Amino acid sequence: MDTVQTVTYQCPNCNAALEYNSVFGGFKCHYCDSKFTDSEIRQIFLQRDEQVDLETNEPTLTEQQMTNEEFTGQSALYSCPNCGASVICDTLTSSTRCHFCHTPVILSGRLSGDYKPDVIIPFSTTREQAEAKFRDFSKGKFLVPKGFASEAQLQNISALYVPYWLKSGQTAAHLTATGHTVRRWTSGNTTYTHTKLYHVERDADLVFVRVPYDGSKRIDDSLMESIEPFDYKGIKPFSMSYLSGCAAEKYDVPKEQAAIRLDERIRLASIEEIRRMAAVYSSLTDVNCTIAYKNQQYVYALLPVWFLNYQYKGKDYEFAMNGQTGTMFGELPVSPMKKFWYGAGLFAGIGLIATLFGGLFLG
Repeated sequence: MDTVQTVTYQCPNCNAALEYNSVFGGFKCHYCDSKFTDSEIRQIFLQRDEQVDLETNEPTLTEQQMTNEEFTGQSALYSCPNCGASVICDTLTSSTRCHFCHTPVILSGRLSGDYKPDVIIPFSTTREQAEAKFRDFSKGKFLVPKGFASEAQLQNISALYVPYWLKSGQTAAHLTATGHTVRRWTSGNTTYTHTKLYHVERDADLVFVRVPYDGSKRIDDSLMESIEPFDYKGIKPFSMSYLSGCAAEKYDVPKEQAAIRLDERIRLASIEEIRRMAAVYSSLTDVNCTIAYKNQQYVYALLPVWFLNYQYKGKDYEFAMNGQTGTMFGELPVSPMKKFWYGAGLFAGIGLIATLFGGLFLG
C-alpha cells in the first residue's frame, strides 16, 4: 500500500482549515471568518506548492496497470496533517476529508507529473442550491420510494471535481452531394412537380474549442454529457487550493482512449455544420463527407459537479448537477409497491367509470 503526501490550506490568521467559497468567489475560514482571494492564497502558498510539485512524483501508469489497479482494489494510505490519523482511500482519489477531524486534505502526490491538471473551473453554485435542485428533481414523483429526498439522502450530495480531457483544434471538412430543388404547382385538376438536380460541393475550415470528455471510468459518460456545457469564461490555471473542501479524482481514462470519443463528437459536429451550409436545397442525396483534423491540442482539466449516487433494490442511480451552471440530470428509482397500488387504483377507477356510464346508458 502506497503512502501519499498530503497538503492542507490553513488560514494565515488562525491556522484553521480554508475552503473555497463559491458565493464569495474566494477562500473563507469557517473559524474566524477571514476571507482571501484566490490570488492572495496563491501568493501565500506559492513557495510551498512549488516545493510540493518538486517532491511529489507519482509514476506514470500504463492503461493496463490502471486497469489492474481498478480490479485488484489497490489502496493508498495518507496521514492527516491536522490530527495525524491514518486514513485509507482508493488510488483514484485526489482530494478528500479526514474521516476523523473532517479537515480538507489534498493528496498532492496524485496531482503531480502527468496527473497534474492544466486548468480548473471552480464551483460557482452552493450546496444549498444543489440540494434545492435535487428536491425539485424528485418533487411530485409519487412513484419514488418513501424517504428518497430525505435530509439523510441530501447529506450524501458531494462537491466533486471530475477529471476531463478538453480538445481544441481545427477540422478541414469537405462535402460532395446531389442537391435537389423541387417546385410544385397546380393547374386545373392537375398538380405538377419540377425537380432540378445539382452537383454540390462544400469546403470549410472549422474551429473547435475545448470539446470535453470525462476522464473517469467510474462516472457514466452520458450522465456527464447531459450536464454540459461548461462556461469556459470561468476557467483558471490549476491551483491545488481550489480543491480544499471538495472531493476530486484523477483521470483513469488515458488521453489516447479519450481521443476516440472526442474525435467522434467533433466529426459529427463538423458534418452537421457543413451540411447546414448546403441547406439551400430541398434535399441532398449521395452525400459524402470527409473530415481531416489539424492543430490538435489537449488540456487536462478538473470541472465542478455536484454528485449523488444512491442504491435502491440493488441498482445504482446517479444524480449530477453542473457545479457552475446548475444544469442537472439523473435517474429516479420506482417503488414496486407504489407502482402496484398506482396500477390497481387506476384499474379500479376505470372500472368504476365504466360501471357508472354503463348504468346511465342502461337507465
